[in-house]
Amino acid sequence: MNTTTTTYALKREVMTFCRQLGKGISVPQRRFLSDMVYGITASANCILSKIADTLQEPIRKINTVDRLSRNLMSDIPERVEENFRHRLRGQINPTGNIYVDDSDIIKPYGQAFEDLGLVRDGSSPEKKIEKGYHVAEICALLDQGKQPVSLYSRIYSPESEGFISENAETQKALLSVFRDFPDAAYVFDRGYDANEHFRFMYGHRKNFIVRIKENRVLFNKGKAWKAATLRDSHKGKIKEHVMFEGKETPCYVSHMNVRVTADRHPLRLLLIYGLTQTPMMLVTNLAVKGKEDVGRIVRSYFSRWRMEEYFRFKKQHYRFEGFRVRSLKSINALNRYVSYAIGLLGLLSQKSKNSRLKHSILAK
Repeated sequence: MNTTTTTYALKREVMTFCRQLGKGISVPQRRFLSDMVYGITASANCILSKIADTLQEPIRKINTVDRLSRNLMSDIPERVEENFRHRLRGQINPTGNIYVDDSDIIKPYGQAFEDLGLVRDGSSPEKKIEKGYHVAEICALLDQGKQPVSLYSRIYSPESEGFISENAETQKALLSVFRDFPDAAYVFDRGYDANEHFRFMYGHRKNFIVRIKENRVLFNKGKAWKAATLRDSHKGKIKEHVMFEGKETPCYVSHMNVRVTADRHPLRLLLIYGLTQTPMMLVTNLAVKGKEDVGRIVRSYFSRWRMEEYFRFKKQHYRFEGFRVRSLKSINALNRYVSYAIGLLGLLSQKSKNSRLKHSILAK
């Protein structure tokens, strides 16, 4: 596909997508939405000067950059987020899995960014502490192609006035998504193994799968046990295959009835052997009646790797950690426009006739 054809095809897709997202907002707001989604997608970059290059406005580039910068200081209308979720809902299984995770934005040389704090760099082998921000993120997978899309993303800092806790940020994110996906199963990694989260999910009557830590205390047959003790006293009986470290890998699973200290609701503990040196442990309030349910729950958890791909794609393809806007409000607005651009790409991947356009975008 030649450059001119690609440009026109991309513009058509962006305009159609942004008309859907922009229903109910003003014309200037809709124009800015289209400029950002097109500019981010066409440039594969989130730096405003790069976005301005793709817009090719008949004015000095610095004036385009100033216009984009000013508009990023305005709130994105709530209607846009509602329309985005509405656009995605038909492509996401309403009783499927929703993935909850946090990430980080590293700005090691940042000087003037608002409320820049310290975070653990998850991409560093040493997990070094660097200057940066936390990101609360919730994603789902599109039914066809299993492309991850962001349902909620907020960049925050413990240095900000009014910050309560990371758990409070997670629960705020969950409440936002519960409205649109009340019947989904919410999947958490072991960083969310906390009594506060169990109580929160029970209180809102939501289904969940949580990977637990070794020091978690569980009740089994009326007695309190360390989770690791239960794990080490069993062996996997059910053979399953999961996608692990990029390849289909066999594992063995046992399951039993347990309760957690946060609440006495019945749960199922799934013990997964054969993938790592230390077997993994999941707890869930989903029904486990047989081998089929065990396989579905285990595969649901291991589909989390798609979320890691999403974070990596956002940072590498769109160079998100290279942003230069400095206020948290602008950073968060830019973050959502990048999310919309990735959402558009995911929707394009649903249509085989657009595959050439998708590949040309990814080749940038």
